Amino acid sequence: MKTFDEILADLLQAVVAKTPFTNLNVGAGLRGILEAVASGIAGLYQLIRTVSGALFVQTATGTWLDLKVREVGIRRLSAKKARVRLTFGRSTPAIQDTLIPAGTFVRSRKDASGRSQRFLTDVDATLATGQTSVVVTATAEEAGAIGNVGPGTITLIVTTVSGIETVINQDVGALSYLVEEGADAESDRALRERAILKWDTLGVGGTRGAYQAWALSVTGVKAAMVLDDAPYGPGTVGVVVLGTDGAPTPELLEAVKDYIRPRQPLTAQLVVSSAEITEVALSLTVWRFATADQATVDAAVRLALQGYSDALQLGEGLIRARLVAAVMAVDGVYNVTVDVPTADVPATPAEYLDVDAAAATLVHLVKGRTYQDRAADVVGEGLPGIDPIDKTEWSF
Repeated sequence: MKTFDEILADLLQAVVAKTPFTNLNVGAGLRGILEAVASGIAGLYQLIRTVSGALFVQTATGTWLDLKVREVGIRRLSAKKARVRLTFGRSTPAIQDTLIPAGTFVRSRKDASGRSQRFLTDVDATLATGQTSVVVTATAEEAGAIGNVGPGTITLIVTTVSGIETVINQDVGALSYLVEEGADAESDRALRERAILKWDTLGVGGTRGAYQAWALSVTGVKAAMVLDDAPYGPGTVGVVVLGTDGAPTPELLEAVKDYIRPRQPLTAQLVVSSAEITEVALSLTVWRFATADQATVDAAVRLALQGYSDALQLGEGLIRARLVAAVMAVDGVYNVTVDVPTADVPATPAEYLDVDAAAATLVHLVKGRTYQDRAADVVGEGLPGIDPIDKTEWSF
């Protein structure tokens, strides 16, 4: 594949070699014609690159990938709205039945980014006479994982209901406040992985890849690990599920069971369980160049840490060297050390390491003096008697 500049250079060389024309400077009429031709040829190269990439699941993206995976009978999973349990209440027992109509709007408190999420109640609910609270389910207004708000964050009633004073999303006995996880539309990466795993489902033996593909076909499942070494006794197969909000709800586990059972071999005993979530705190010391802005570096480092966290797979341990590599790739970073954790963090096959990049502790230090941070060939300017090559190795 050639770039526009390469194509134009080839055309100019051909004109010089085969014609008497010599004025090919910028602005010349002939050069303008050649630039237009080069632009058209470059567009054809881009089309070839796009079409050739769309021919394979491993390289196709977007709509091209959607079309490609239909060849194996699958479609991209759509975004899904979160559903929660809300407890509406008042400080004193109700003196009469109070109706909370379906479609009542409530809202979560604003998060760190200043956004809040709105939810609508699913059905009519009644706070009975003499009671102080009633539980009702509600669905997020916006589809996606953004609806997976934390417990105790939905506290604002948008639609006024006479006789109701408070609302909160909280666990009700043994039931979690989160009924169904919200999920974003399936990413290219996830869809590509599922398309490749689809081939394992075509046999009749129920391979590891087949169980994984089946589990990932359920909306709300972020990752799945298959334990095919008879983990619960002879003939058993374990499927460990990670939801888009971390630990999956009981409803999601049941949905995975219901999807796999009609497809699995009759001789296998299926056990679907939740992944074990382990929170991992981060503390790093970051040296930045004196010419780099601290706020910009801080935001970029946290973004790099979040990227590392998002890429962690179920059952994958945390490798400190990879954390360092991710941060060192940030523009303006001179050096970095990982203070916490003090060693690599291993993970069992059923364990997911939840690395909270947003809450990471970052200690910022500045490397040396301003003149040391310039390129070696200009470091010594205005500093007679100092070797610019040696100065880049000084430490203070």
